[in-house]
Amino acid sequence: MTLKHPFYKTCLLALLIPFSAANAEIIIHGTRAVYPSDAREITLQVTNTGKSPALVQTWIDEGDAKATPDQSKAPFIITPPITRVESEKGQYLRITSLPTANTLSKTQETLFWLNVLDIPPKPSTKDKAAAPDNFLQLAIRSRIKFFYRPSGINEDVALAPEKIQWSSQGNNLLIKNPTPFHITITTISQEHLGKKVNILSEGIMLVPFSEQKIALKNSNIKDMTFTTINDYGGRVERTINQ
Repeated sequence: MTLKHPFYKTCLLALLIPFSAANAEIIIHGTRAVYPSDAREITLQVTNTGKSPALVQTWIDEGDAKATPDQSKAPFIITPPITRVESEKGQYLRITSLPTANTLSKTQETLFWLNVLDIPPKPSTKDKAAAPDNFLQLAIRSRIKFFYRPSGINEDVALAPEKIQWSSQGNNLLIKNPTPFHITITTISQEHLGKKVNILSEGIMLVPFSEQKIALKNSNIKDMTFTTINDYGGRVERTINQ
């Protein structure tokens, strides 16, 4: 595909896609990252599964998916912020907290988002006369949750889903999270007309000490099951406690 307007040529034609795409060649090792408040730093690995080198830019934002790296006020530094990753090679990224992280809550997690932008190389050809003057370059961004977890929390994060409080209110299911952790629920299954049906149209995330309502198929919540995601990206199914 070629574009003829000179504006696109001078601007590199970089289009930002703010979500993971099926053809992304820079892979993040993990679906989430956790930064314990007493850690000096944590590391995150990315791998280039493509056949060409890629330029990778990383940054952490506070929740605005449209925020650029220079607009972020998240109290973390990633080293290196921009790096070249060779074909079929990996790169470790060091994430360090700034002194301003001390102002974050000491009693519950704080959620940030980690961005990895994959900028592919400019297309080339051995025949310079045949090289395109105008081209479309897609920069694909992956974005994962980044949790800042205070070391003073005495509760076990692995047990947080078991503490969720469930109750039916007419045609709604009330879900309360009484813990200081973020809990991601991917499915909630209920018996309906003799079949087990997932009543979530999409996953939900319960922020610390919050509640949400979703619609029920019927008012009976006995033996309902739900699936959560743990720190390692694994899915764990449990039966709702009554």
